[in-house]
Order: sequence, then structure tokens, then C-alpha cells
Amino acid sequence: MTESHGTDVLIDVTSLISAEDYLVSQNRHARPGDPFAQQCFVEIIQSLIFMTHVYVSHPLLHNPEPADFGQRPLLLQSLMAAGLLSPLQLDSKKQSSARALERRAIADLQGANGIKSMARFVDQAFSIDQSTVGRQNGLSERLRAWGAFQHSEVKIATGHHRERIPTQDGVEDDEFGRWARAAALLLAGALDTIAEPGDGPYVMATLARGMKYRARAEACHVAYQSHPLRRDFSLTFDLTRRGATDAAVLDLIRAVRGIHDSLADAAGVEETHRLRLLQLELPLLGGRLWTAQETGTIPDPDWIELVVSRVREYRDRAAELRQAIIDCITDEDQIRFARDIEGVTRHLLERLGLRRVELSPLEQELVSSVASVAQAAPGVPKVSGLWVSARTIGKQRTFTGAQPYQRFLYREFLDAWKRAGR
Repeated sequence: MTESHGTDVLIDVTSLISAEDYLVSQNRHARPGDPFAQQCFVEIIQSLIFMTHVYVSHPLLHNPEPADFGQRPLLLQSLMAAGLLSPLQLDSKKQSSARALERRAIADLQGANGIKSMARFVDQAFSIDQSTVGRQNGLSERLRAWGAFQHSEVKIATGHHRERIPTQDGVEDDEFGRWARAAALLLAGALDTIAEPGDGPYVMATLARGMKYRARAEACHVAYQSHPLRRDFSLTFDLTRRGATDAAVLDLIRAVRGIHDSLADAAGVEETHRLRLLQLELPLLGGRLWTAQETGTIPDPDWIELVVSRVREYRDRAAELRQAIIDCITDEDQIRFARDIEGVTRHLLERLGLRRVELSPLEQELVSSVASVAQAAPGVPKVSGLWVSARTIGKQRTFTGAQPYQRFLYREFLDAWKRAGR
């Protein structure tokens, strides 16, 4: 792998499996079988757009080639073929560092709090469900659905999991796997509520494997974006990765997502559905890269190839934004980036009529002469096409003097807003 630039990220095969299920379900006009499908798709798309390099770890090998991951998921192989995803490869020095970190993780698992933390993780799922009774998609329900999906579509599927871990139970024969098998015996009763019969060790190994990947990411000085289930499990162990670089990069990405939050706050309930559609339309927010008319017209493998080609094209378009994030090294750089994002947000709010702006004398005269100006909501002017035309010839429309990545963000949000209103 290349030397880290501070915005490299490691993802896992489990997340790619979930994301592929979302893609395939869209093409089939069906609901995903994996309850984490859309969330993983959103997070992976954002990583591919924002991050310098995106890597995926093999569960066993330190220097894998693409063929070592098996034929499936197809999304993984397609992303690799397109040059958007690379196998995480560790040289001898990084392997030594990773093994030391893995031993520390195993010691945590085998310690007094190991099984207790795993039991707490399962119990919390049911506690959360009980506290949110009446709501759909409870955590324990999603765990069961995820376990059923993994059993039928991944664990026993041809060319899939067993290509990476060729054991009878799908659990690796290392310290993590041995711990997973032992933990499954101790927690058999609790696991029966979330796992398919006999799949307790498989589920335990899937969760514990995230700690192995975290160790490898730390050895390679890259961030680890884990599957949501592994993320919750790691939080239970309080093993979230600490580091100024990772936190800063995630803060910068959250700043971009904050544009959508600001629009939603300003628009209010009247535009709730349009803001949701905007989120689905905009790849910067993990939105789709296709139209509804394109779904169901080609086989799933071709569909995945099509979407991957769109991701590559959009990544190229977002190059200046990605470079701006890479260039944020000091606290001052980050403050300037946040300031620039605020500028984009302000221009969008004014352009979309979601914030009252100070008018020039000429604009005031133009607006006063038009009878169609009205108050649609407190502080939100609803104006005629004449007002829009008057404003669009000025700075708010052209965004004069802005950084290239600011203009890119402005155009992307503006175009997505228009598409969401159709």
C-alpha cells in the first residue's frame, strides 16, 4: 500500500456485502435483505468520494491479491478492477506491528471483561428495543435479519465467504476464531435469539474480526470504517480508534454533511420530503448515482459495473474537494475549511429563498414593484420569477471569488435541490 496521506481508510468485506445488497435490491425493485444495506452503501460511497485511498482487508492474509477475496461480493471485485479499492497489504514491519496490536486485542477479549462485554452487547440490543417499543427496525430485529441474510446469502453461497475462510463453520483457525467458538458456547442461549441455528460461532467471529481489522488499520496508519455491527461492538469494548488525524478528517466530512442539516433546519417541515429526496439524489451525501428509469433494465452484474463507473466519474469530479480535505493539516486549515463550508451554506440558503437577505437599492425597487411577493412562512420570502432573475444575475448565483471546491459543492447541492423538486 502507499504511504498514508492522512485521509486513507480501511473498509471491510462485510460492509461491501451489505452495500451490494442495497445496489442489487434497487435494480430488482425490492427491499434489501440486509438491514444495514443502505447505511453501508452511504458510508462506502462517501469514503470513495472523500478519501484519498480506500483499502479492504482480507480476514486471513497480510498480502492478498484481488483473487484471494473470492468471486463475491461482485461489488468488491468491480471496485478493485476500476482502481477505486485496493487490498490492504502489509510489509514485514507493519505485519509485526499488527500482530502486536492483535495480541493486545485478544488479551482484552480473553480477559475478565471479554465475555461480559459481548453479553452486554446482546442484552443492549433488547434493552434498546424495549425502550423504543412500537417503533420499527429494532436493533435485535435487525440483528436477527442480518444473521439470516448472512447465513443464506454469504456463509453458504458459492464463491463467497468460504473462498476467504475455508473452514467448515466459516470461522478462522486463529486466536480470534478460537475465542469466537468458545464465546459462542458460553453465550449459546443469548445468541439463539439473534443467530441462525448453529451460526453462533460465525456471528461471534464476524464481530471479533473487526478488532483484527482495527489492529491492521492502526499498524498501517489508516482509519478503519467498520460495519455498523462491528462499530457498536467496538464501542462496547471502548476500543474506538483515537487519533487527531482521523477525528479531523471525519469532522471535515461532517462539515460537508452539515450543509444538508442547515438546509433542513431552515426549510422546516414544509420541505421535509424534498430535503429527504435531496439526500437520496446527492452522491456527496451517499445518494444514488442512477435514475429510477435505469433500474431493472440490465442484469445485476452489469448494474453493479454501471454504478461503479458512475462512482469513478463522480470521484474525478470531486477531486478539488478531496484535495481541500487532504490539505487541511493544521487547526487553522480546518477553521478555514469550516469557514468556506459556511459560505457555501449561506449562499445556498439565500439562493433557495430559505433565508432573508439584505437587498441592494435596485433589488429593493424591483421587489417592491412586483405584487407577487408574499410571506410563505415567517422570515422566508416567497417571490416571483422577477425576483429570482434579479438575484441570479448577482453574486449569489455566480458565487464569484469562491474556491473551486466551494463552487463544486454549491452546484451539486443546487442541482440536487432542483431534481428533488421535480
